Amino acid sequence: MEELRKLWNSLNKEGEFNYISHLQAGAEWDRAEFHLTGIRFVDRMIERIADYGEVKPNQASVLEIGCGVGRFLKPLACRFRLACGVDISEEMLKSAMEYCSCMPNIVLQHSDGKILSQVEDESFEYCVSAGVFQHITDFDAIASYAREALRVLKPGGLFLFQFEGNRTEDVGKGQVGARITAEKLDAALEGAEFEICEISQDPTDAVRNIVIVIRKTPGSLPAQSFLSYPMSERGWMEGVYDDIKTKAEMHERQAAPRLKMTFYEGKAAS
Repeated sequence: MEELRKLWNSLNKEGEFNYISHLQAGAEWDRAEFHLTGIRFVDRMIERIADYGEVKPNQASVLEIGCGVGRFLKPLACRFRLACGVDISEEMLKSAMEYCSCMPNIVLQHSDGKILSQVEDESFEYCVSAGVFQHITDFDAIASYAREALRVLKPGGLFLFQFEGNRTEDVGKGQVGARITAEKLDAALEGAEFEICEISQDPTDAVRNIVIVIRKTPGSLPAQSFLSYPMSERGWMEGVYDDIKTKAEMHERQAAPRLKMTFYEGKAAS
């Protein structure tokens, strides 16, 4: 995790925003477009929170794991009573302080990359993490964050997390994270008290992003495993980058042949 911290600190110093969504060589983010993509992804989160959540966002607090420079945290703060962001990179948090300086209801905290040590038990109604787990090279850290999310959620609270379901290696390298599978998630959260609300993929998405929503249910174990829970089709990437003129690698990735999904080990994947 120390190597990961150093990596993201150095990337932030090279280009404050330009390693978000992997820009094409020589490109730089238009600030307005950067903010717009954040709004669009948060809209996807809010759709799911509206479906499964028990507390209205404007009456609730949200914790974002891996907030980076605040691309999602800023629009989250526009919708929630309180938005707290944690990140492993001190440099990213410095950028987030500037980027989110106009929002009075944002709190930023440093994380060691595995444990939410500054966050109390049952203190948030919602927890989200998007564009983060796909970059964590050690699955044990991902598993720890998932367990920590359930710890800090209030009963009935939701944890929404997204990652690229195309990784092939059990141990990642650089910005390419470890493979996340249904089987690994089942083992990581064995004995945890929650229920699965959604496992979905966007049918238009060539990268094979996966969105999972679970609800904390004290006293109740999951009725279905991640491996057996049916995957649905629901928008995530569609429409986010279509009209964005900043040359992000995501344009090229979405235009390329569809990647193979590796989320289901021992189970047929299309």
